[in-house]
Amino acid sequence: MYTHHFSLQSLPFENVPDPAYFFDQGDYSRVFSRMIDSLWAGRGLMVVAGPIGTGKTTLCQKLMASVSERTRIIWLGEPPDTSEDLLLFLTQEFHISPGSPSRIFVLRDIKEHLIKLHDASNSCLLIMDEVHKISDDVLECIRLLNNLEQGSIKLIQMLLLGQEEFLVTLSRPELESFKQRIAWMETIGKMTPLQTHEYITHRLKIAGSQSRIFTDDAMEAIIIATRGTPRLVNAFCDRALRVSYEANKTIVDLVSVRRAADDIGLGTEVFLWLTNRDKKAARIAEPEASSIKAPPSPAMSSAPKRTESARPVDKKRPVDAQRDVSHWSVFTIVNVLFDKTLGRFSDHPLVQLIASILLCAASVYFFIINTGM
Repeated sequence: MYTHHFSLQSLPFENVPDPAYFFDQGDYSRVFSRMIDSLWAGRGLMVVAGPIGTGKTTLCQKLMASVSERTRIIWLGEPPDTSEDLLLFLTQEFHISPGSPSRIFVLRDIKEHLIKLHDASNSCLLIMDEVHKISDDVLECIRLLNNLEQGSIKLIQMLLLGQEEFLVTLSRPELESFKQRIAWMETIGKMTPLQTHEYITHRLKIAGSQSRIFTDDAMEAIIIATRGTPRLVNAFCDRALRVSYEANKTIVDLVSVRRAADDIGLGTEVFLWLTNRDKKAARIAEPEASSIKAPPSPAMSSAPKRTESARPVDKKRPVDAQRDVSHWSVFTIVNVLFDKTLGRFSDHPLVQLIASILLCAASVYFFIINTGM
């Protein structure tokens, strides 16, 4: 195992509810405090909802480990199918045999047993998980159990845990009577990036870590990819530690994290994070690079810059001007000779052709010389 390799005393990221690893910060600290206060005050029905994998069961394990030994705890991992199943389960837990299977008599016998517990300075806590799967029939039975009182004291405390869909169920008009009997409702959200970092550090410390194990890049990749879900954080960190151990590394780096992400199905999230990080770094580096320019050499800085506007077009030297005049004179003479030739040799096509060729050649010569081509 990697525990010895990383000098740990236990596995830090097991996805098994363990009160020893309870993260007493954020929503967990707030909800846990309300649980303890409600149990002490005997307020009755409590509801905790949150996304899957956010640590609701671990929170309950912490509660069960914290309550007095005089509190009888009854745990249901999921709701029963019918109200009859729930009542039968309770009678077996209390070791009572109702005289009749009728609901009214079963509730009477359960109440009598709870009164005896209360008179002996004991209490009862019923915890039901996965209540987003619960039926209306079982909810009605819970409402009836919540009505079991002695004076102002609720004879049975009940804690219902489930995903956020349960809150949607409770919003239905026909369940308004049940909703009004809830002492308090709390939601557990996902951890913030800072809380996720502290959560990982906390679990490593509880496991006996004395030194830094995850690099900053590795930690950031895990935080971004898991989006603050404790169950995913545990699975990711555990796999990353195993990958590093198999590669004989004494620290979990980004390479190990990328391989671990592929193993648990979070490779896309890590890839997108790396892509966005590289793009952000490129945007930051681009203006810095463009602002750094090499100083011009002395020879280049002293030399005049050549621009299109500096090219002489209209201003000519005297010699160039005289040359242009002579070019125009030659062209004028050739043109005059051409007109005379055409008039004198109008009946000789061959002579006219030769004169036209000469005029064309003179025009081309003038154009080339005058434009400098």
